[in-house]
Amino acid sequence: MGLIATLREGLRVAFDSLSANKVRSGLTILGVAIGVLVVMAMAAIVQGLNDSFSDALSAGGMSTFYVFHAPVGGGGMSTGLEEEENEFFKNPPLDPAWAKNLNDLPGIKRVSALADLGSVGFHASADGEDVRISLYAVGANYLEIDDGDVVDGRWFTEVEDARRTAVAVIDSQVALDLFAGVDPIGKHITIGRPGNRNAQFEVIGVYRKPSNVFSSLASHWVFIPFPAAMKNLDVWRRMIAFTVQPEEGVPLEHALDIVRGSMRQIRGLDPGEDDNFELITQDEFIELWDKLTGVLFAVMVSLSGVGLMVGGIGVIGIMMISVTERTREIGLRKAMGARRRDLLLQFLVEAATLTAVGGAIGMVLGGVVVWLVTNFTPIPASVPLWAIVVALGASIFTGVGFGLYPAARGAALDPVDALRYE
Repeated sequence: MGLIATLREGLRVAFDSLSANKVRSGLTILGVAIGVLVVMAMAAIVQGLNDSFSDALSAGGMSTFYVFHAPVGGGGMSTGLEEEENEFFKNPPLDPAWAKNLNDLPGIKRVSALADLGSVGFHASADGEDVRISLYAVGANYLEIDDGDVVDGRWFTEVEDARRTAVAVIDSQVALDLFAGVDPIGKHITIGRPGNRNAQFEVIGVYRKPSNVFSSLASHWVFIPFPAAMKNLDVWRRMIAFTVQPEEGVPLEHALDIVRGSMRQIRGLDPGEDDNFELITQDEFIELWDKLTGVLFAVMVSLSGVGLMVGGIGVIGIMMISVTERTREIGLRKAMGARRRDLLLQFLVEAATLTAVGGAIGMVLGGVVVWLVTNFTPIPASVPLWAIVVALGASIFTGVGFGLYPAARGAALDPVDALRYE
């Protein structure tokens, strides 16, 4: 038999096996389909999250970078169980006054101090209503690095920022919860934490958050001028960071070197001493994010591997039964001159066809899942081409890999013994 005839025969026998052994074939196809479904769905979700994260970062320009007092991710908040004090507590906090020193450096367009206070328990209240908020103390130029905008009222000005004016921009959720549909512009809210200082702020604008999946992770956004936060609220200095925007045309590495040199001088570090602060670029944020999604990818591989293993075990069972049922046929074909490799190829084509059918079904189901995720969740899921190739290739490889033993066993049968088989 030629290659084309062998492939055609293998396909015919495979589909005959599907119809003759519906339960066994169905379980095999189901296992492979689940494996392929998981690969496609998880790959699409991870790709969508990565794209959304990159878009969120690029809103402020890929040359924008940040100064933190300690590494992000590696030397984060202490659990109290470490043998040595980690860098979050060991490194001195940043002084907001240093932002002016950095702002005067050549090649630097703007440096702004900010504090993300969204997770430290601030509340806003008005007219007897109270709501927990995600509070951000930022500069007047914050919208230049954020993809959101103001849909009512205005953002605070440089003058209000410099004068530490107690003004606030709130999102629509805060406006609805505190003012029940009444125009919030010009109203006052009280911001603070239980047992700490609180202060009144005038609402001057309503903020619309960016249209990406990460903006949905926080709710009840409130923005106030950074100097006003330092004046009126108990802001933990270890929450302070700087946003640095280089001048247009200034290479990022040059800007990083300038800021690093100035920070070392401000910190009083001697040559050879390690930095006790951290400069984080957008690329480093993306790299950190990729490490996090890498864990998700590992889970994806594990789950899909389980499905493919189930399908592979089914392939072995079906192929062993197929070899047993066709023992006399194998003997007859060998007696008529069929070579071992012809029989081996035919059985492998049969096994690969079974799992390829499961792979095709899994791809269709995966496409449905991706469509549902895209249309009914904030995640802009998209299936990368590599996921389709890997999913289909993995399904075929499962058939070939797990079908190799029964195929080799059938191809190695002695023709005389096979013809005597009852």
